[in-house]
Amino acid sequence: MATRHVPGSAGVVVTLVVLTGCAGGGAASGQDSSGRAYATSQAVEEHAGHTFLEVSDIGVVIDAQGRTLYRFDKDKPSAPSCEGECAATWPPVVTAGDVTVEGIDRSLVGTAERRDGTLQVTLGGWPLYRFSGDEIPGDLEGHGAGGTWFASAPDGKRAQAPDGARTQAPDAAPTQARDGGHTQAPDAGQTQAPDGY
Repeated sequence: MATRHVPGSAGVVVTLVVLTGCAGGGAASGQDSSGRAYATSQAVEEHAGHTFLEVSDIGVVIDAQGRTLYRFDKDKPSAPSCEGECAATWPPVVTAGDVTVEGIDRSLVGTAERRDGTLQVTLGGWPLYRFSGDEIPGDLEGHGAGGTWFASAPDGKRAQAPDGARTQAPDAAPTQARDGGHTQAPDAGQTQAPDGY
C-alpha cells in the first residue's frame, strides 16, 4: 500500500481542529453566585435523551447544565411527595431514558414513579429536584429551605453547606407535600441550621 504525503496538509488539519474548537455552541462559562467560575460543556448535547448527574467541585450533585439537585426530607425513599404547587417551585428531575453518572456510585441511582406516571430520578433512594429560585449554574439558593430541602450529596444524603453558601433560603415558597401539609420557610430574619449527617 502506497502512502502519499501532501506537504502542508497537517497544518490544514491542525487549523481546522483549532477553528472548530473555537466555534460557538460547544462550551459556555461564567461565574456562579459566589464568584466561582463554572463551565458547561457539550454534556447537554452528548447526553440528549438521557439524564446526567455528576458531582460539583464543592461536593453537591448537579445536572448536565450545572444546576444543583436537591432532596426533600418529607419524601420517603423512592416515594416522591412534592406535587402540584410544590413541584412548580421544586421541579422533579425526571427521565425517559438512561441516567448517566460521573463521580457517583451507579448502584445508588434509580427511579420512582410519580402520580402522573413519569419516572423521577432517585439517589440513595431519595427523589431529586431542582429549585426554581436557582438562577444560574452553581446556585444553592434552595439549600436549607423550610428546614426540609437540601442539596444532595453524592450518596443521596444531605450535603453540608459549603463555605459561603446560605443554609436557609429566606424567600423560598411554601412547599406542599402529597398529604396536604405545608412546610413554610422561616421568616427572613430567622436562622435555622439544618440537621447534619
